[in-house]
Amino acid sequence: MAKRVYAGLLAAALLLASGTEKPLAVEASSSGDPTQWTPEQRKLLQDTLSLNELQRDTQRITEEQHELAQQSERLNKEIQILETRIAGSRERADAVVRSQYIQGQRPVLLSLLNARSLSELTRIYYYYNFAIRHDQDLLSGFRQDADELQNRKDQLAANSARLGEVKNGIEQQQDRLRALQQDIDSGLLASGDATSLKRLADELNVYWNNVGLYEVDEYFSQLAAASEKLPDYLQSSGKLKVSGLGTRYTIELTDAELNDFLRSQSQDFDSFSFSFQNGEVVAEGRRDRLTLRIEGRYTLENEPQNAVLFHVDKLVFNGLELPASTRSELERKYDLGFYPEQVAPVRVSDVEMQDGYLKIALQLVL
Repeated sequence: MAKRVYAGLLAAALLLASGTEKPLAVEASSSGDPTQWTPEQRKLLQDTLSLNELQRDTQRITEEQHELAQQSERLNKEIQILETRIAGSRERADAVVRSQYIQGQRPVLLSLLNARSLSELTRIYYYYNFAIRHDQDLLSGFRQDADELQNRKDQLAANSARLGEVKNGIEQQQDRLRALQQDIDSGLLASGDATSLKRLADELNVYWNNVGLYEVDEYFSQLAAASEKLPDYLQSSGKLKVSGLGTRYTIELTDAELNDFLRSQSQDFDSFSFSFQNGEVVAEGRRDRLTLRIEGRYTLENEPQNAVLFHVDKLVFNGLELPASTRSELERKYDLGFYPEQVAPVRVSDVEMQDGYLKIALQLVL
């Protein structure tokens, strides 16, 4: 809720600071009435919001590139240290191997046999045992260093591959940004009132960056928190049905039951409604000047673990669809999946979604 208070105060400050432009700021902060937008206005506002999000995503990718470059530098230094240490201990390790497996321990055994007293025998055994432990520690340290070196080289290879993907991603983002900016510039030139339309688009971005983004983030945060408690709810509410001599389970959840569960977890969902509609999940809500629509689907995944994951296919803020980069960011940041092993030792075998209900089939893991 702290995010929401902060966002509200920020929005109020923006309105107060707008002075003579206050009427426009109020209209822009609510994004106007989408039903009154002309196709040209809608496209321009859509492109402006997408440009804003692509710029934000580009910044995120740039930061990841910087972090990966630092990791590469650190890994290279660690590899150099390990290679130097291994080179120094390799000769000693080779000597130990030759002593143990080629020359054997015959001199030591002869010394034990030729001992003239119990105290001398004890002393020889003590030295022999100490030498053996020292050799074992030396070989163990050598192996650990060698394994660690290979681990660091594997990390560096993965890091380098990811760095290449990120660099390519930045180049593609720059191309998208240039093309989108050209569309926006062309739309402004073709409009009858470029100045007012640009100001409206700018105010929309200000509202999204300082209020909308925090609100959407808060919704997903609350959804992720509720998703963690969903398995316990399914188990305690009797939604887990057993069949097939106790080897098969079925979970059936209606959208009305899902809404009741979510509203019991947070008042944020009092004005939010989920529905299952022919293979997809649709969630819509409104609060103050913000409207939000989420369209997504549940899919069965087996890697890296068996789970039912939620994917955001469409995200609409105040009548404008947010770009794929925003959806991907929210999916990375918040896990809205269902993990059956939290309910019982089972695996999901099928996911079915029809109008009004979600059905999950599970199989007992023996």
